[in-house]
Amino acid sequence: MKKHILIIEDNKACTDTLVKITKECDSTSVIFCADTIQKAYQTAMEMPIDLFLVDIILGKEPGDVSGMTFVNHIREVKRYQFVPIIFVTSLEDYKMSAYDTLHCYQYIEKPFDIKQVRETILSALEFPCVYENSNRFFQYRKDKIIYNIDTNNLVYASYEARIMQLHMEQETVQVPYLTCRAMMGRLNAMYFLKCNRNTIINRRYIDYIDQTNRYVGMTNGKVLEIGSVLKKSFLRELGYDH
Repeated sequence: MKKHILIIEDNKACTDTLVKITKECDSTSVIFCADTIQKAYQTAMEMPIDLFLVDIILGKEPGDVSGMTFVNHIREVKRYQFVPIIFVTSLEDYKMSAYDTLHCYQYIEKPFDIKQVRETILSALEFPCVYENSNRFFQYRKDKIIYNIDTNNLVYASYEARIMQLHMEQETVQVPYLTCRAMMGRLNAMYFLKCNRNTIINRRYIDYIDQTNRYVGMTNGKVLEIGSVLKKSFLRELGYDH
């Protein structure tokens, strides 16, 4: 499975060097580049990223550590809590802080030692993809028959009267005795998240978000409430709150 790698660096020469080395490490990888934390965050929300290479200094201002600010935000996103992050830096003072609080995987120091950079990237690429362990098909048993649901076609799921309602593109399937918590444990966390206590949505079917009135509109025309308790984490997962 192809790895998705995001390089966050505002120096073009450094970016080109990191892209070249990364391609040498894994020629099949898909590499994205961003020179600001705004572009980086947008990319990370739109695409599943398996490895981050982040320059700590992304600006010209003295004391700038916007790369660490980005990582601090990205670690709050559930699916990126344990994805390997390699810092690109020449700042010794920030090493211990980043290891302790941001759980960075390793450092690449400037000026680059090509051999060390290659070894570091190769090691980080051994981590599994963020979506590698998730199954596309959801199975359930009803009347002694096992059914398969293609979750790519699941728009949202709602728990009503102790029955899980699976709202597909073309039909609604009822699965008794299945809670939201159990359902979430069997879905791909890359694409599914709870918008309220009893509703799970597929982010690929989101049409719009109304943050003020706490609603999410789905492409099938359904409007679902965003729970007040889950609002902050829900918006963060979608990149609206950072």
